[in-house]
Amino acid sequence: MRGFRKVCVILLIFTWAAGSYGASGGRLFRYINEEGVVVIDDKIPPAYVAQGYDILSGRGQLLDTVEPSVPQNAVEKALRKKALMAREKEDRFILISYSSVTEIQAAMARKLGQLDREVKSINTNIRGSKRRIAFEQQRAANYQRGGREVPTNVRETLLELEAEVKKSESLLLLKQEEYDKTEARYQGYVERYRQLKAQKETALEG
Repeated sequence: MRGFRKVCVILLIFTWAAGSYGASGGRLFRYINEEGVVVIDDKIPPAYVAQGYDILSGRGQLLDTVEPSVPQNAVEKALRKKALMAREKEDRFILISYSSVTEIQAAMARKLGQLDREVKSINTNIRGSKRRIAFEQQRAANYQRGGREVPTNVRETLLELEAEVKKSESLLLLKQEEYDKTEARYQGYVERYRQLKAQKETALEG
């Protein structure tokens, strides 16, 4: 019971500190949410205070690190550090690569357009292969109706075409998955770019 009260007091202190920092001239908080995503905001939800967080200046410089009030093992610490480094790397990439939301959206449109053309090409190949399969199947049926054995080359052609269709369908699924991931990634860039620019404006105003 005494340990529980201690944890509650620590949480209240951190919550008060988070509110104080959020109100003191452009300071930001960097923490990891339940999905493992690094978040930078001008406030930190009480639920994430206990796991530790970083305090940044409005320009994104590290001012202080609040260690977790709940002990973490080496693996958790390593994962947290890795997530923070990955977010910082992506932030640098976004700011260096793009100068506006419109530019990000244009890059997304180009990439999605390319993937869309690849998907259409694969679909065209699948339809062509299926037409050839239908033709070879008709040839095989004609041989059988005439009481003749289906030639080896016809059977082999059918097997090759069916294998080609399966391969193309697998590739199609991969391209469709890549399309969805690419769209989500660029939309994430747009949202993150807006957040970074808003943070910069807040820092300048402060």
